[in-house]
Amino acid sequence: MPIIEIPMAEESEIAILKSEKKWVKTPGLVDLQVNGFGGVDFNTPGITQDSLEHSLEAMLASGVTTCLPTIITASETHLQSCLADLETARNSSALAKTMIAGYHLEGPFLSTLPGFSGCHPVQEMGAVNPEMFSRLQDAAGGNIRLLTLAPEVDGALAFIDKLVLDGIIVALGHTAAGVDKIREAVKAGASLSTHLGNGTSSELRKNDNPIIAQLGEDQLNASFIADGYHLSSEILKVYLRAKCSERVVLITDATAGASAVPGSYRLGALELLLGSDPVIYDQQTSRPVGSAVTLDQCVRNVMRWYGISLEEAINWAAVNPQRILSTSQATKFLAESERHVWWKEEKDGWIVKAAQSGKFFYTA
Repeated sequence: MPIIEIPMAEESEIAILKSEKKWVKTPGLVDLQVNGFGGVDFNTPGITQDSLEHSLEAMLASGVTTCLPTIITASETHLQSCLADLETARNSSALAKTMIAGYHLEGPFLSTLPGFSGCHPVQEMGAVNPEMFSRLQDAAGGNIRLLTLAPEVDGALAFIDKLVLDGIIVALGHTAAGVDKIREAVKAGASLSTHLGNGTSSELRKNDNPIIAQLGEDQLNASFIADGYHLSSEILKVYLRAKCSERVVLITDATAGASAVPGSYRLGALELLLGSDPVIYDQQTSRPVGSAVTLDQCVRNVMRWYGISLEEAINWAAVNPQRILSTSQATKFLAESERHVWWKEEKDGWIVKAAQSGKFFYTA
């Protein structure tokens, strides 16, 4: 994969790439939720500098120039190991320090109810534990930037208030809360819904349910997995209209199978199977778990499904998530480096031809 460091490349070569008249330059894509990529699982302890860089190079080739590696519910020991190993690998890599704005912790303060818990192990969930979170933050080098929780769990509302004061973004997800509790969470400072429409029960109350409550809350941005599997294009169309363009964020929720060949992969303790479609299955239950989609494909999907412009799709996949990320302690990180993508329109849609994250440059 042709990833080059700009100071080491010929200046004339970079100039030619940047001046290609048939390409369209946009801000770099920002993925706020990625559990693994390019065959590498972020939820398995022991990640190395080499494996992390391999994953990030594959991500950069898909136009993602900024990301939040995401760790999901597990035992505290497991979470600490994953976060500490990620942070060690990040500190050893110039590429990782350029692309990784911090970490997204999804859980363990989530609903244990069937359907709402998703693939998260219910035995590891519980009431909010600020001391536990503090230990996890220490393991992560202070770089947990985003926490997804369910606002109805014990201690959640006071914890949201504290997290926001500390410069941490709070998202709502895997929640069975109704309108009143969602409103209280927003008042406390929650600003995002995590993969809205997923991580929920298939049997919901007609009106007072967590999806309707979050769709109708104008203070909440919402992230969506636009792969056509987690949400049909028809359902996603309704959700997008409810949130309006300025509050829409595209994410991948990718697992190790994203940008990888069909085969077996892991998401922590789960064994996953990837076939020819961009969706990955739990080998034990045959149910979809996470995704294997890339963010540039999500951009192409929404453009094809809804006839929107590249500019609007880029707002959803780059501008809006960066705006949300800038409300955290990642503000300085975002200002330190140039992050851009160059696209070319081909028969299958807009294709990433080049991407820059700081001094690192990818060309197709």
